[in-house]
Amino acid sequence: MDWLDEVKRILKRIAEDETFRDAFFRDPEAALADEELSDRARRYLTGRVNEANFADEFDRFFPQEAMIDRGSKPSEDSTTKGIDDAAPPERIVSTGFADETQPAQPLSAADPLTPDTGYLFWFEVGERVEGSIETADVELPIDQLPPEARLHVALFSFAGELILIPGADVGQIKIQPDGTVQVTQPVVQPAALLGDELLTRRLFFPVRTATKTGPQRMRCNIYYQQTLVQSRLVTVEVEAAVIPSVTQSAAALRSEVDYTLSRTLNGRQLEGMGHNLLSVMLNDNGNGTHGFRFFGEKEFKNDAAMGEGELADLIASARGALRKAAWGDENEYNGQPYRYFGPFNQDRLTDDLVRFAIRGYRFYDALINKLAGDADKAWDLADMMVKPGQVQIATKESANMLVPAAMFYDYPLDDGLPNSDYSLCPGFLAALKQNAPLEETDCFQGNCPSHGQTNVVCPSGFWGYRHSLGLPISVSTGPDAPTTIPLQGNAKIAVNVSTDPNFKQRPLHEQNLKKMGLGWEYADDRDKTVALMKKTESQVVYFYCHGGLSGTTPFLSVGLPSGPRLTRANLRSERIRWQKIRPLVFINGCHTTALTPEHAIDFVSGFVEVSHAAGVIGTEITIYEPIAVAFAETCLYRFMIKRETIGEAVRGARLKMLQDGNPLGLVYIPYVMAGLKLTG
Repeated sequence: MDWLDEVKRILKRIAEDETFRDAFFRDPEAALADEELSDRARRYLTGRVNEANFADEFDRFFPQEAMIDRGSKPSEDSTTKGIDDAAPPERIVSTGFADETQPAQPLSAADPLTPDTGYLFWFEVGERVEGSIETADVELPIDQLPPEARLHVALFSFAGELILIPGADVGQIKIQPDGTVQVTQPVVQPAALLGDELLTRRLFFPVRTATKTGPQRMRCNIYYQQTLVQSRLVTVEVEAAVIPSVTQSAAALRSEVDYTLSRTLNGRQLEGMGHNLLSVMLNDNGNGTHGFRFFGEKEFKNDAAMGEGELADLIASARGALRKAAWGDENEYNGQPYRYFGPFNQDRLTDDLVRFAIRGYRFYDALINKLAGDADKAWDLADMMVKPGQVQIATKESANMLVPAAMFYDYPLDDGLPNSDYSLCPGFLAALKQNAPLEETDCFQGNCPSHGQTNVVCPSGFWGYRHSLGLPISVSTGPDAPTTIPLQGNAKIAVNVSTDPNFKQRPLHEQNLKKMGLGWEYADDRDKTVALMKKTESQVVYFYCHGGLSGTTPFLSVGLPSGPRLTRANLRSERIRWQKIRPLVFINGCHTTALTPEHAIDFVSGFVEVSHAAGVIGTEITIYEPIAVAFAETCLYRFMIKRETIGEAVRGARLKMLQDGNPLGLVYIPYVMAGLKLTG
């Protein structure tokens, strides 16, 4: 079907289907998420059609059914004649390789490369380039970007595979007023192309194949304001004797997009994303290692790899420290009593924060050691991260290792001392004594007086206390990750609870939430929860419940513990799909068993992909009622009443718990854009 016919079909549906019309005008990307559309049709509809101009657009495509009386009606041909020209230009990403001596001529995707040989990798945005090695035509999502918006294109290597040249691995492109894309920061300019117009639209990167044969890879990432927008995996076959392309049965050179934050960015969405200090992408390298790709301010760019066992050990160590603080040992929850009952206890807080810092610093140090092929870059990263800011941790749906980033501790620390030799930062302790809001103190503004004292632990050294973290998952099969949730009047919350009589604090917790003045929807068993989720237009869907695993399937238990459970599959079978309002889902799973983040990610991705949630809040370990109540009441108040971003609200809730002497706010994981907020 031609793209114009696709546009006509959707315009007809908008005109005839009131429910769809309301959904489209509220959030066109979400409304079109399940529609089979070409990229060009999708861009036209999301970029040009809105409630204010819909009648005009309808008239142009259907002049004989015009919604506005214009006297004599033009013929359909004369009305639609200029539509093709009015559509945004093609912005398909094309990539490939070229011989260093013939940079303008793409190498055939069917031909392998030769070992220990230099090539040029090229990148261009526009109409599809003949010779592109992309496995599918994927557009760069840059509709309605701010004027002169610039994006960075950065390459990352894999150990022992395609070799990059340090300092020649980051380029920059700019969006022109007419929507086309121009190179503003070239990487290399081949001598054979000097003065050629091709250099204004195509980036060239020098790469070299390793001496070995077989498949070799690199990663090509695109960033806007340090936010990772797209990531593609580039794979090449390397053979000692190149076989002519006519005999090849499969592509030897290929590039595939495997992380997409957004399919159609617009100015409003980009403004809401905010400015990241740093983006980190973690992915399985496929060879028993996991790769960390860093990109930050001042074009800080580097990567590190960890063996799966090494990474698993560090994650287990960090979560073990959280468990020990919560219930006294590092094993999985098995009914142990909660340690943080009772009044403020400085010795207990000191012991736990010191343990957190040692584990968090070793985790961070292991990464920095991997990055420190250039030792200066390791220090540059630490210096760049001292001030509070926003950090994006890109998480793929298939991730089987989810890093507890809130536990990273990056202040200098001597981790070889006996515990009795450590102390807490005097500035932090003074703030506790004065009951001063921690985020307003010097420590949490990047000016800790104890920074550099390697036997002093300050909570501001943890990323979770200093930064607004977001771990959005890829939306390649769902609608774009939103940065706003609209509301009219008061914000509303859909509350789904377990009626387990052991949840002693639930009645008071519900009263405290109601006192905030929130619109209120409520369900206290699985069937009511399903019915509520189907009809809700609340900005937050909140679960105060149990959770666990049935075999390998994660579930949430609402109502009585013996009742039916909610699984990811129920979201699809019950057709739970939020279109008018895409809520934030908050899962406060108390006394869960064996539901690690690696298992929970299946549920998280289900809420995002199937039901179109704006994001999900979860936890690193099982939690107790006092944690759930304290964190949720502060976080929801800051997000829903004070209208802070979710990154700020999560950080604020962590700091409020810390101010009360409890460090366990660090257990929460925001699988969401840190800049998400309520508007209206």
